[in-house]
Amino acid sequence: MTAGPLVPSRRMELQDAERQLAERTDLTMTDRALLHRDAVYLALDLGELGMAMSHALTCLELARSSGDPPLQVKAHVALALVQADSYDDLGASTRFALADTLAREAGDARGVALVAINASHYELERREYGAALALLLALLQSPHMHSLATPDSTHLNSTFHINLVVSASESLLAGTVLPEQRAVVEAQVQVSAASLRRAAQSSGGMAAVDAAGVLDALTRYALWQGNLHTARSLADEHVQLTNTADLPVLYGRALLDRSRVHSLSGHPEGAIRDAEQAVQYFAASGLWEVRSRETLADAYARAGRYREAFETQQAVTRGVEHLYRDYHQQRALVGQVEQQAREAEVRAQALAEAALRDPLTGAPNRTRAMQVLGRLHDRAQQGHPSAIALLDLDLFKRVNDTYGHLVGDAVLIEATRLLSAELRAQDLLARLGGEEFIVILTDVPVGAAAAVCARLRDTLHRAAWSTLAPGLVMSGSFGVAALDGVQDVTATLKAADLALYAAKAAGRNRVMVAPAPA
Repeated sequence: MTAGPLVPSRRMELQDAERQLAERTDLTMTDRALLHRDAVYLALDLGELGMAMSHALTCLELARSSGDPPLQVKAHVALALVQADSYDDLGASTRFALADTLAREAGDARGVALVAINASHYELERREYGAALALLLALLQSPHMHSLATPDSTHLNSTFHINLVVSASESLLAGTVLPEQRAVVEAQVQVSAASLRRAAQSSGGMAAVDAAGVLDALTRYALWQGNLHTARSLADEHVQLTNTADLPVLYGRALLDRSRVHSLSGHPEGAIRDAEQAVQYFAASGLWEVRSRETLADAYARAGRYREAFETQQAVTRGVEHLYRDYHQQRALVGQVEQQAREAEVRAQALAEAALRDPLTGAPNRTRAMQVLGRLHDRAQQGHPSAIALLDLDLFKRVNDTYGHLVGDAVLIEATRLLSAELRAQDLLARLGGEEFIVILTDVPVGAAAAVCARLRDTLHRAAWSTLAPGLVMSGSFGVAALDGVQDVTATLKAADLALYAAKAAGRNRVMVAPAPA
């Protein structure tokens, strides 16, 4: 197998991502979120859990602020993987479930596949091979699988085949595949293994981290097939690759995998040598140190060195106790992380809401109005018409000139309050700018809309404006148009604007209705 260039290393890639985040001012919110997500995966490869968590939380905050569901799916998945590495199984499971729901609601087929593949990786890390296999088979048989055939999903498709080969090979080796599923699993694992071999033999090679995943999967596949010579060759290549590349976590794991191959091949001393090296490598590394000692104890026992096996197993027990204590300390950190995530969600929601409101009056703004108009136009095309009215506060410039801008601002705020109180929950009053507003009346025909606007006109004219300034009187002119799906939104707004102009020309404080389109 030919791995792609090992330079830049993963650490250099992480440093480059952080440099771009710190220095580049031209990055969009989406670009920044994706860079933070890349940094999460790089930090996880390097075993930098704290750094991965920081990037994951920032990625999630940016994704929520963007309002882009597929980007939010990616961010939730990234945080789930960090939580999984923090031994927060409940948090990871919850995060994956949330991402899956979001992807399905958004119709994001690639997002559904992304969640399934990464959730299977999480199950593989827990050595729950059957659960991982079930996720991948469900994806394979779903309509979402087609999303992996697109050019931008090449890497995700490769990861699918890696995870399937690992989960299927281990399940078949353990004899845990149900008899009625065995034929399907055996057929698919061979298809996926062939896909990985083709990818490995491609002329362009592949990145070291991807090559390591392929070697790991094909080693397990060779063990299931009983081809120990091939398994040893692949295991040797896996160790060599991860040792020369900047993949510290994967190197230790490659040693453990080769130790297992040695044991199954009848080479106990080789198994012991690799396991001892892995124990040293993973010293004080929590779960992987425990697994290394388990592998070493098993290798000692297979070699008949029972006293050493017993002592190593005692060390495993002590390691589990330390891990248990560390876990509860970690739970406190996870609690802080979850609180940060909740705060990030609240901030994102507040920012999203603020972006759709006028800062002076608190009314929805033009952006929000156009969103609602687009939705109601689609509804009108399905036979459910609505109506709109453009409203101008009459002679508003005179208010500013006579009483000052503070009074003018107070008039805008009070007009918003008065008019909003007269509308239903499904209607909308939005400030378009200056003294101009739009009234959107959902599922109201144009004739009834004119009557509503007449009531709004009376409300404005009869209000006690003199409480804001002695002698102040206000009125409003309305131009009403039907949102019937015949004209597009732009044409409807233009018709309402012409009707508004006619109301002003007729003496103001009037309601005029635009004629139906010819």
